[in-house]
Amino acid sequence: MWLSDRYTAQQGHGVQHQTCLAHLARDVAYAVEVSEDPVPLRLQLWLGSVFSLAERVSDLAASTLSAKRRALERQVTDILSAPSRCDLTCALQAKIG
Repeated sequence: MWLSDRYTAQQGHGVQHQTCLAHLARDVAYAVEVSEDPVPLRLQLWLGSVFSLAERVSDLAASTLSAKRRALERQVTDILSAPSRCDLTCALQAKIG
């Protein structure tokens, strides 16, 4: 049986459906290539920070991990609320939001 993480979103169930981080990273990388909007680059840097933190999660104290998580949440909130006229960027902001 073939499944796609995009199928549910295409059927209008995207609000209840999570998209794979690898697919989000791919979509962000594409937007960085084709868009002049600064938001995709900010998202790419943010995802890099998320993946870096994930690699170190077992080495960090709980308080450090919690502080870094809160900082990343604040950053993504700022990125997702940034205005954009680029349709691709708006779609990424909606998907991640």
